[in-house]
Parts: sequence; C-alpha cells; structure tokens
Amino acid sequence: MDVEQTEIERLIKIAEQSPVKAFDIVFERYWENLYRVACRKVNSSEVAKDVVQEVFIAFWNFLPKLSQQDKIEAYLHSVLRNQVFKLYEKDEVRLRHVMSCTNSIAPMDESPQDKLLTKELENLVNDEIQSMPERMRLIYQLKNKDGLTVKQISEELGISGQTVKNQLYSANERLRFRVLKYGMLMIVTGNLLLLYQSN
Repeated sequence: MDVEQTEIERLIKIAEQSPVKAFDIVFERYWENLYRVACRKVNSSEVAKDVVQEVFIAFWNFLPKLSQQDKIEAYLHSVLRNQVFKLYEKDEVRLRHVMSCTNSIAPMDESPQDKLLTKELENLVNDEIQSMPERMRLIYQLKNKDGLTVKQISEELGISGQTVKNQLYSANERLRFRVLKYGMLMIVTGNLLLLYQSN
C-alpha cells in the first residue's frame, strides 16, 4: 500500500468523525502550493486567492463523497485548472464583445454601465492597436477595419500569406492579453469594493 493511499484512508476516517478537521488538514497541506500555481496562471495575487477559495469550496462539497480511489492533490489541481479556464473564458467572451463593438454601433438597450465599460474597452483596444509595430498595425487594420482577406493583404503589401497570418495572430494575442489584464483588474477592483462596503 503506497503512502498516498494510506493518507486517503486516514483522511476518510478523520472526515467521518470531523469533516472540519479533515478539511483543515487538506487546506494546510495544499493551500500554499495551489496559491503559487494560481498566481502564475492569473498574474494577480488577489484573483489567485479567489480562485483557490473556489477550489476549497468545491473540495468541501466533495469531502463527503471521498473514497479510497481518489487522489486529493490531483483533484485539487483539476478544480484549480477548471476555475482558471472559467476566468479565461469569461475574458475571451469580453474580448469578442469588445472587438465586435469597435466595428459596430452599440445596441440601443445597452445600460449606462455597459456603455461605460464598452467605451473603456474600446479605448483599451485602440490604445493597444496604436502601440503595435507599424507593420503589425497596418496588417491588423487592413483585415479588421478595411475587411481585406489574407490573400488581398498579402498581394497589397507584397508579403507571404503566412507572414500575414503570423502578424494577425500576434496582434490578436496582444489584444487578448491586454483585455485579460483589464479583466483581472476589474475583478480585483470589484473584490476591494465589496471588502470596503462590508467594513
């Protein structure tokens, strides 16, 4: 019997008597490592804390179903990975919304808060576009503002289609990263406001 299986059996026995004690054991053992991993993935200590908190909420709900076949560390990291993906998906949706807004008129029923957020994000995107290297910016604008195809851009600039694709990919990655950072900042700001209001 390996060490991990022995530990899971011990944890199950403890959980039967005191779920809180079993939870504390796991929390003390894995919190720091999960927090470090989360920090690397989301680039924000505050957001990382929120992500890890969600991980342990999930573990608390999972604790009554714990069995000898389960691997605690693998489970916790799996939940962490899913929580980070949810954050990324949320910001990918925001990015797609911003990109569509920069090329279209905002809907009439948009709330004042939504209009403000959209305007801030449009400014963010435009600022990032202006900071791109000249060739990258030109290719991006030809594609997204003038509506040219990769082939048309390639012919107009006298470069290969693959170069155009590479430049567009890099431009979109820059924009995605900028909006992700903005999204993380908004989350942190929201958490600080909630904390302030609760005091």
